[in-house]
Amino acid sequence: MAVMPSMSWKGAGVRPRAAGACAGTVEGYRWEAYLAREPVSYGLNPQTLYKGQGRIVRLELLAPVAGRVWRRVAVYNRGWVFGRKAYLPVLARLVRELDG
Repeated sequence: MAVMPSMSWKGAGVRPRAAGACAGTVEGYRWEAYLAREPVSYGLNPQTLYKGQGRIVRLELLAPVAGRVWRRVAVYNRGWVFGRKAYLPVLARLVRELDG
């Protein structure tokens, strides 16, 4: 059984992650991601934030709704499913740090 690492990020940089699942918080949002060992053709490109040559294969950004309820606001799964434009600044920062 794999252990899912977790981290909290409040202004500090995120160290490049090893391959596998990871999760954390950024600017009041929760995120969950799956990273490949090497950049892959269907990964999220850190420069363009579109599909192509990146390590991030899956990424979900969740926003708090009420109490302990979280809502998915952006999802990338080998291509953008929804939410890229509305949360672009947060996603750009997160992707740059994760793909490092």
